[in-house]
Amino acid sequence: MKHILNDGREVDLSRVVDVSSVRDEGMDPQSISLSKMAFKIRIKTGSSITVERKYHYADWARVKSDLDHERKALIEKLEEFRATKA
Repeated sequence: MKHILNDGREVDLSRVVDVSSVRDEGMDPQSISLSKMAFKIRIKTGSSITVERKYHYADWARVKSDLDHERKALIEKLEEFRATKA
């Protein structure tokens, strides 16, 4: 079963091992005023998919909320998929 992330990438739910919490990853080294917030989707091969958003310090709450919602939707789909396999 596939899940489409907000940025258009597809995630094969059968290969997902774990989903991390949303974390602030600090300043973006490619920008003077932007920081990054992200969560990671760990895949069976040992690799991971990073879902990140860059933000200006004044917008951190909105970005965290957006990422929390996206993560929650992914986890709900993952639990639904796993329940059908059990």
